[in-house]
Amino acid sequence: MKRFILPLITVFCFYGESLFVEFLPSFSFLDNRIMVPRFLLVVLVMMGIYYFRNVTLIYAAIFGLLFDIYYTGVIGVYLFLFPIAVYAASKMMKVLQINVLALGLAVLVIVALTEALVYGLNILLFDVKMTAGQFLYNRLIPTLILNLIFYLIIFFPLSRWLQNRKKELLSE
Repeated sequence: MKRFILPLITVFCFYGESLFVEFLPSFSFLDNRIMVPRFLLVVLVMMGIYYFRNVTLIYAAIFGLLFDIYYTGVIGVYLFLFPIAVYAASKMMKVLQINVLALGLAVLVIVALTEALVYGLNILLFDVKMTAGQFLYNRLIPTLILNLIFYLIIFFPLSRWLQNRKKELLSE
């Protein structure tokens, strides 16, 4: 039963992103700002740090492909971005000490780079009318705030569970 918990967490985050957008009330303080939930990416980065990196890269590739099929029309964008993000985060944390602040900074950097790369690809492939300043103010900053709040909510329970699960698997 324990081996199904991690896939359920990732599936829940995958569908939770679209549910969050669907049920997010349009607050007056948001104006025309776009908050993009990257809950799955946050969980994958945490898995890459606290769990087995190679297993997490497989999860990232599978869910990246599902993300491309389900949300975008271009297959390959998230298929490559998610594993690269997990790998980059794991390499960043080899340099930094693993704690809530350092991992939070890594999550913010990974989410910001992912959003910037997706924005750049959208400019290349589609007719995007959003300038870089509008992207920064209307999309990137609200996205980073939302994902930082999500990270702070899930950090302690998920990191402890991933560490305990890794210990259990190593002891078997």
